[in-house]
Amino acid sequence: MLNSLNPEVLVLCGGGVQTVSMTQFAEKSRLSSGEDRRSQSCRAVLALNEKEMDLFFPKGFAPGGLEVAHYRGGWDAEAFWEDLQRHEAELVVTCWSTPPFQEEWRETLSSLRYVCHVSGAVRNLLPRVYLEEGLLVTNWGNLAAANVAEHALLLLLAGLRRLSEWPSVIAGKRPWQPSPIVTRTLFGKRVGLHGFGNVAQSLSRLLKPFGVEISAYSEGVPEGLFGEFGVSRADSLEALFEGNEIVVECEALNPRTQGVVTREVLERLPTGALFVNVGRGAVVDEQALSELSAAGHIGVALDVFDTDPIRPDSPLHDLEDAVLSPHIAGPTSDQFARCGELAVRNIEAYLEGSPLEAQVSLEIYDRAT
Repeated sequence: MLNSLNPEVLVLCGGGVQTVSMTQFAEKSRLSSGEDRRSQSCRAVLALNEKEMDLFFPKGFAPGGLEVAHYRGGWDAEAFWEDLQRHEAELVVTCWSTPPFQEEWRETLSSLRYVCHVSGAVRNLLPRVYLEEGLLVTNWGNLAAANVAEHALLLLLAGLRRLSEWPSVIAGKRPWQPSPIVTRTLFGKRVGLHGFGNVAQSLSRLLKPFGVEISAYSEGVPEGLFGEFGVSRADSLEALFEGNEIVVECEALNPRTQGVVTREVLERLPTGALFVNVGRGAVVDEQALSELSAAGHIGVALDVFDTDPIRPDSPLHDLEDAVLSPHIAGPTSDQFARCGELAVRNIEAYLEGSPLEAQVSLEIYDRAT
């Protein structure tokens, strides 16, 4: 029953219903509408290490209108929490080295209004409840997607052209002509995409000039979105793997997708198929992937692994024809500064009460890695 002295509001949130007080509802509405975001003095905590600062802000970090305190406590959640309280932070700038926020902190961080994450996914940084209660969160948005797709195309071509075998021929360990390397073309191939977020969408555009037939599978993606990119929707994950000569893994990692590409799914790939992964290694059974590749059933070209960095004892090291890259499919070195520039634009927009770019909604949060 609603309390007349402290009335409550039912709010639809993430597919469910949440009861909040009128005070909380008013605060959520104020934050969402962009009203009154700028206080007379906006206190910010900059929680990036020196390497990240040089990477994202090579010309320095100096948005006007901020009182900036630098967090230098390393990967110490308790120290980070104390810093946020001590500085009464309204805005926090975060990156890979920032300790994760704890759910129980939310009640004590009453001044916190905006987390500006200069890199990608925030699932491992912020519990979902922060966004549910109206915290503004932004990240690098779509800036990385094109670069990841570009690297996926590189791995795809390298796998088909057997890049891993080139050094032995160049070194004279194998005959030069006739070439011992059995290569294949990308033109006209059937390509499957597991996942259909920004990376897969960007990759579908890059693949079009090769005249490939593209299909994709990802739960929860609207039917119409596939059609917008000229991509067919596979009926199931198994059907995706069965029907394609090349499969590119770019699905997000979450409890639903962890380990979803099992040995049984991988075995559905046609003999000689190529499996490319630029998503997350833990989506795939890496042991099965290694064994099927070693047996000559499939080829692999991977940028991500079940642990990051790849384990020294990973069976993938023993694959002579695997193409492996050290998780570098994200923004290239010359693109990180653009991500920093986006962060600065968003901070300035926040101070002005203007709309933010690359805002992380609950839907984006749930689908991201």
